[in-house]
Formats: sequence, structure tokens, C-alpha cells
Amino acid sequence: MAESVKRPRCGLAVAGVSAAWVALVAAGCGKGTPAGASAAAVSASAGGGSIAAGGEGASDGPSDAREAEAWQFARQGSEEDRMRLEDLVGCERLREAAETPTLRATAIQSMAYCPDFSALPWLVHVAASARGDEGIEALDAIVEQAARPRRATDPDDADELAEGCRALLALSRAPEQPRVRRVRAIRALRMLAERGCVNRADIPTELDAK
Repeated sequence: MAESVKRPRCGLAVAGVSAAWVALVAAGCGKGTPAGASAAAVSASAGGGSIAAGGEGASDGPSDAREAEAWQFARQGSEEDRMRLEDLVGCERLREAAETPTLRATAIQSMAYCPDFSALPWLVHVAASARGDEGIEALDAIVEQAARPRRATDPDDADELAEGCRALLALSRAPEQPRVRRVRAIRALRMLAERGCVNRADIPTELDAK
């Protein structure tokens, strides 16, 4: 899915950041990935640090070369690469990284593979408030999460699940929301109903194909 979030300015304040991480953020400023940003370059780089992208919305960069490489592959690669990123850094780290503009789209897409619903309220907030494709990307991540079969070993995330379902139901009912967002919200709610966080009878039906 195309990353349509607003790209930050290319002025970067860098302190002790690995070469691969610099290359990754630079790529977000409209530049191609330098030859030195290959996996070999990542392995050769060391250390980590914090980075300020355009002076706002910044968060800590990758803590080591392995994480920098995972972000690079996830940003340019496939669903499998984003799945590996989530497995490496975890859902909480993805949420933190989403505050960095150059990583935001990749972080949101990778949240589809979070093992629990701890990020659901935040994803619904993005889905309801973001402009352009970012809201759709958040909803696609929610749909992917909702589609996973329920397991006896699911984590205890009942509070976040309930909060997220309430917000998702509100989005599905909001006439001011674009139809494409409401349809995705309804699709997710119908799958989440089996988890008990929403009453199936409360889910809108007026957008169903006739």
C-alpha cells in the first residue's frame, strides 16, 4: 500500500546514529536508498541514537543495526517483512515509532501483526481523524487483526478491545465519514463481534450491498 503520509523536511539532527538509520530517514525525504544502506552496511554500522525529523513528531531511532535493517526492509518490502518487524520490535515500539513521520506509514501497516489489541484504540483514532490513505491503512490493519481466529492463549487485552470496538462502532455510524472507511469499520466489527466487544445487532447494515 502506498505511503501517502506527509513527508518531513530533510533537515535532520543526527547524533551517533547508524549509517543504515540515516539512510532510512533520508529515503523518507524523497531520495533513493543509497548503496551504502544495504544489509552489509547495516551490519557494519554500530550503535543507535535519537533523531529529529524536521523538528517535530520525532522519536527514538532504531536501537541497533538489526532493528535499522528491519525497518528498512519493512518500509520497502512485503507483508512478511512488516511481520518480521513487528516480531522484532513489538507493538508498543511500533506505536512509538509512528510519531516519526518517515516511519509512520510502515509502523501503522506493521501493527496489523500485533499479537493483541493493545493498539486498537489508537488505530481507530487514526482511522477516524487522518487524511488521505493513512486512515485506510489504519483500518486495513484493524481488519487484518480482526480476521485472526480467536485462541485460548490470547492476551488479556479486554479493556483496549472494548474501547477500540466502541470507537470503531462510532466511526461506522458517522455519516460524515467517507463510505470506504465506514465499510471497513463494519467489516472489522462483524469479525470482532465473536469476541464479545460489540453487539452484532448494533452494527450498521445500511451500507451493505443490495
